[in-house]
Order: sequence, then C-alpha cells, then structure tokens
Amino acid sequence: MRSDIRSKFSLVKGHLVPKALGLVLCCAISFRADAGPLDDAKRFRRSGDYLNAARIFYQVVASSGGDTRSQAEFGLADALRGAGFPYGAAFFYGRLVQQGARNDLFRPALEALSDINARTPLGRASIAGLFQTKLDPLSIPPSAQGFYFYYKGLEAFDTNPSVSSNLARAKADFDRVPPNSPYFALAQLYLGMIYSFTGNEDLAIGAFKRAQSRGQSGSLKQLAAMNLARAFYERKEFKSSLEQYSKIPRESDLWLQTLLEGAWAFFLIQKHNNTLGNIHTIHSPFFQNRFYPESYILSAITYLRLCRYESAKTSLKRFGDRYRAKFSDLNLLLKSYNKQYSSFYDLIANYTNTKRLNQYTAAVDIVDSVSRSDGFKEGQQVVRGLDREKALLRTRGARFDGLAEVLKKVYEDLRVATAERTGQQSFDQGVQLFRHLKDLSNQAQLINLELLGGITDKLRNEYQGDDAPADKTEWGEGMRPLNLGQQLEFWPFEGEYWEDELGAYVYNIDSKCPGSGGKGRSK
Repeated sequence: MRSDIRSKFSLVKGHLVPKALGLVLCCAISFRADAGPLDDAKRFRRSGDYLNAARIFYQVVASSGGDTRSQAEFGLADALRGAGFPYGAAFFYGRLVQQGARNDLFRPALEALSDINARTPLGRASIAGLFQTKLDPLSIPPSAQGFYFYYKGLEAFDTNPSVSSNLARAKADFDRVPPNSPYFALAQLYLGMIYSFTGNEDLAIGAFKRAQSRGQSGSLKQLAAMNLARAFYERKEFKSSLEQYSKIPRESDLWLQTLLEGAWAFFLIQKHNNTLGNIHTIHSPFFQNRFYPESYILSAITYLRLCRYESAKTSLKRFGDRYRAKFSDLNLLLKSYNKQYSSFYDLIANYTNTKRLNQYTAAVDIVDSVSRSDGFKEGQQVVRGLDREKALLRTRGARFDGLAEVLKKVYEDLRVATAERTGQQSFDQGVQLFRHLKDLSNQAQLINLELLGGITDKLRNEYQGDDAPADKTEWGEGMRPLNLGQQLEFWPFEGEYWEDELGAYVYNIDSKCPGSGGKGRSK
C-alpha cells in the first residue's frame, strides 16, 4: 500500500502539524509571545542572518498562537529558504497553505511554494498535501495558478486515467493553467494525452504543438514531438509522424523508443529496409542492456512480408535466446519486491549509481528501463535534495536548537514518502514491462510454430496489413527522406556497427515473394 502522508502529521488546535512539532506545540499553544522576539527575528532576517532568524522564529512558533504564530511560521519559512533549506521552507509554507484561503498568509505562502518548486523540484509526495484542503479556485493567486492547477490536474490524471471522471477533473485543472505560466507547456502535453485517450486526435495535435512551441526545455520539446508523432501515426499520416520522430536527438533517452516506433511507421508504408535498419541500431552492442523485445517480433514479421522465412525464424530465435532466461529472474524480482516499494526504489537507485545488479542479474533490462523513466528521475532528484539538506543541517543545525530535530523528522518522513511513491510507480512500470514481455513471448511462439508447420502463406497474409499504400519516397537517412539530387555512397552491409552511423542504417534486401521486384539499399 502507498504510504499515507497524512499519517506523518497530527491535528493541533485545528492545524496540521508534523508529529515531531506537535509534541512541542501541544503544551505551548496557549501562550502568546511578546512582540520583542518576533521583531528580533525579523531584524535578523532583513540583515541576512537567516540561521539566527530561523531559530528565533521557531521559538515564537512554539510558544504562541493565532496571527503571531502564523507570522512567525511564515518568517521561519522565509529564513529557512534564505539559509539554503528549501525543503524545510516548503514544509512550513505548506502548513500555511493547508490552513486555507482565510489565512492572510495563504497567498504569499502558495506563491513562495511555486517559486521554490521552479528552482528545486519538491516532488509529488510533498505537493500532494496541498490538495487535502478544498480551495476555491478564485482564491489562488495569479502567479501560483500554473503551479497549483498543474499539480492538481496531475493528481487527478494519475489516480486512474482509464476512469472518465478522473480525466474530466484533470482536464478542468489543466485548462486553468494560464498561458503565461511556466507550467503551461506541461499542461498542454497532458491535455494532448487526454484528447488522445478520448479519440480526439485533432485537439490532441493542437495541444501537443502548443507544448512543443512553448516548451522551455529540450526534454519537454522532445516529449511533445514524440506525442505528436504518435498522434499522426494514429491518423495514418506516417510521413508527418516520421518527421516528428526525426526531431529526437541521439543523446535523448527517448531516441531508441523513437527508432522502434519509427520502424513500425516504415513497416506500415512498406519501407521494409528502413524498418530493418532502425532495428539494426536497437540491436547494436552499444545498447545491450536496453529493453526492446518488441524489436525482434517486428523484425520477424518484416521478414515474413518479404517471404524471407529463414530470417524470420532467426529473429524469433534471437528473441528466445535473449529473453527466455530472463523470465525466472524477472518473476523472482517482482515477487520479492511486491509491496516493498521503498526497497524497490533503493534497488533502482543503486543501479543508477553502479550500473550493476547483485541479484536477479538477468532482470537488468527492465531495471535499466525503469531507471530512465521521468517519474523515477524526479523522485531520485528529490531524495538526493533531501539528503543534501539533511547533511547541511548537520553542519549548521547546532544554531537551530529544537528546530533541528523538527527538520530532521520532516526530511525523514518526506524521504520515506517520496521513496514509497516513486518505488510503487516504478514497480507498477516493471510489472507492465514484464506483462508486455510475456505477451510478446506468446506471440513469438505462435509465429514460430506456424512457420515450422509450413503455414507461411496464411501467416504472411495475416501480417501483411493494409494500413497504407507503399510509400515511393526514398528514405536513406534514418527517418529523414533523401533530398532531390543528394549523392550518397552505399556499400554492402555485413553486420558491422559504426557508432556515427547509428540511426541511419538502411538494409539492402529485396522481397522473395512471387512477382515481387522490390529492391532496397544498404548503408
């Protein structure tokens, strides 16, 4: 079960506080501090002495109530932020936000959280607490609307995107992200996916194009291009699809997936030599631990279309040789870590540092694939940030008095919640990949049995398809068509792998089917 973040907190006088802080407040909540310490803390903050400011603000928080405590809590968050403790600051800003819009400091606290998250990702486990309190959308300050509504939409989207009501709630929140917000492009990316799920490809393409043009990072632009390519693929506009796939650079973690999906597009327009060229790159020794079992199945059915039955059998054999031995370790890995999500997070995190597995070594492909997901990368970034802040607390926390223990507990709880949430997300992804591998294995066995039984004509017709007519364009540069008059040198291909040619291979084999005169090229 996913950790309930709320179990880390207690209600004290109607306010949500960490259990560690609750122990301090329970006995002091009725006292009211003098104005002197609060003024002293503000003077320290203005002078840049954030450590002393934080210490005194905390003393006021622990010994006061009402508006004085709220002011001290906001000052404490500001001081911690200035002292280099963004996660500690975010916790106290979040407490003020959770009190609702009736709190005078609600708006500046939410704006501060938005600003911190833009610089130091706080993580979904931390931000999720903001949505425990129902807020009037009109109460959200303009500068924080992008942050608030994007993550609120993301919570609804991730609950279960197959449920239409969840998608409707997510869409309503993503639609509220203002065009001038740094979260606008991200919101458009998710709106595009929602439109795709509901079968409205025209609106999906429009949203993905907005995400692509407004994206502020290369990775976001690549995600938008990837989703645009898929939307065009669904509409059987394969040239437009390949054009978008070609925008993904080789250094991107999306690149190999791009080659596989592009290979399917080539397959459907009957550019079989380009299909096999893309697959050849995926199978190169440079990517020996990458998880693309589907590439062997696509290779086999491509050879079937060309009536090259022995090559089809070879592709299926290579699939079996590579993945048959993995099933046992994959099965043991998933059984061992079922519901042990924090431990599964630690396993993936250790792999990212060492690129090795000490157990279940045959499962390295799936572990590697999970480690490259955006969800895991964000979770690991948050955990590393918390660990750095905790280490900083050890060197500076002596001046914090009791605040140091409160922050230590906050960091521990948030680290556990982040590892738990990221670990469950990663485990679920691993289960999906394992099921995908099993489905492909069943498909491979069926194809192989029919090939061995000599039912080749029936099998070839089954995989022939009629998705698109044969494309007459010359595609000689990976997923880019040749320019008119372009001069290229082609040579016989004997299976070599040249790193600078990865992604640009094109096979040179023709069809052996009766009446076929098709020719290919090999680069």
